Amino acid sequence: MDGAKPPPYRHPRQQLDMDLGARMADVETSCRCHWRAYRLPLCRQEPSARHVAAVAPSLPLLGHLHLIGRLAHRSLHELQLRYGGGGILYLQLGRRRTLVVSTAAAATDQFRNHDLAFASRPRSMSAEKLIWRRGKKVAVVHLLSPRRVESFAPVRAAEAGEAVELRRLLYGYTNAVVTRAATGAAGATAERLKQLLGIVRWATGLDKKLDDIAEAWDKFLSKIVASHEEKRANGVGDEDEEDFLDVLLRLRREGADGLELTDDRIKATVKDMIVGATETSSQTLEWAMAEVVANPRVMTKLQDEIARVVATADQPTIAEAVLNKMEYLKAVFKEVLRLHAPAPLLVPHESTIPAVVQGYEIPAKTSLFVNVWAIGRDPAAWDAQFRPERFVGGSGGGPPVDFRGTDYQLIPFGAGRRICPGINFALPILEIALAGLLRHFDWELPAGMSPADLDMVEEPGLTTPRRVPLVLVPECRTLAQGQPALQ
Repeated sequence: MDGAKPPPYRHPRQQLDMDLGARMADVETSCRCHWRAYRLPLCRQEPSARHVAAVAPSLPLLGHLHLIGRLAHRSLHELQLRYGGGGILYLQLGRRRTLVVSTAAAATDQFRNHDLAFASRPRSMSAEKLIWRRGKKVAVVHLLSPRRVESFAPVRAAEAGEAVELRRLLYGYTNAVVTRAATGAAGATAERLKQLLGIVRWATGLDKKLDDIAEAWDKFLSKIVASHEEKRANGVGDEDEEDFLDVLLRLRREGADGLELTDDRIKATVKDMIVGATETSSQTLEWAMAEVVANPRVMTKLQDEIARVVATADQPTIAEAVLNKMEYLKAVFKEVLRLHAPAPLLVPHESTIPAVVQGYEIPAKTSLFVNVWAIGRDPAAWDAQFRPERFVGGSGGGPPVDFRGTDYQLIPFGAGRRICPGINFALPILEIALAGLLRHFDWELPAGMSPADLDMVEEPGLTTPRRVPLVLVPECRTLAQGQPALQ
């Protein structure tokens, strides 16, 4: 002991720094252990159901929000591939517990076995201000019934060299159809509605902006409602010529089904239809044109079908009655919607009661995101090619896969109790527009571009238009003898 060296002298501040360093090293080691624990893949606990463990590193307050990029559907798909078990993810997005469904098998289980438990919607301040709730029964029974949709066929028909940007053209078409069907408006009135739609797209979610938007819509739609009421008082028009607004006003007068159709609710319903249908329809048309141009074989085959069916029908123009004979046209739209659903993440659901999903206990008040973008690319259900033929005549001898909520590998409009009621209204708008564009024109990419050069990435948002607007070169086609060219 006498030969032992005494410990070196350290200033008290230096000793304190060393102690703190040792403590921080302990904390770092502990954090790494917890980090590894959070990174464990989703695992089922048997024999009884357990709460779903976190599947990725989370942060205080933020939860897993830091893992979500600008394109949320792509980020969630990547997380599912890395951590997801059984096609589901359980995340903490801020304060909200969230379940994400990303495969066809998981969607089948979700909608068949747990649709009722997740039939509610999360409460959202911005949604309450910007998109008033409407009674789904009104939309399905009175506004979007097959008979009512069919009555708007003349409206769709009426609206239907150098490189042109298709986005503005397609947006103008869908806006004109939807606006006339909803309010009968045209000309300057329709143009003002288009301006209001631009304001909606510009809004960032701040309360003041949302209040201003709501007020602008309210003032404008109030004038249209007053005009419709005046038209009825003067005995102008009949039931066969009603637009959506006329139907809602008539239902209020009749007190049908005990509906509480106040002025605010009527205006909200009309606005919801205009905003939702215009954006999603024009974006789907742009994606359809992009995919067709990127696959010349598909364009040629589709143009041949259109020419054959129209010639057989002996009609100078494309009538909606002949659309049902264009099987390949419908297959093309199914393939487009598989890859480019109008909303890549369906409008969120929320569980009202606890549920056991694939053996995992999901608490009540958990949000549900269905990633239809990922489901459309599920390798267990689909190959990677753009191949509309998969939807022609069915596969394996069975009936063709449909997107009306019964085939869960293809649900661009949702499924179950919350399926979109506007399917029947949207499809004729899309089909007659694409058929007209391909019947009258050949479409090519600008000089120097090849299909491989097309940017097929989306813009961020609730809906996902193309990141780069589609620019194509049209060339008039020579139609069969006796069929007029497009004027």
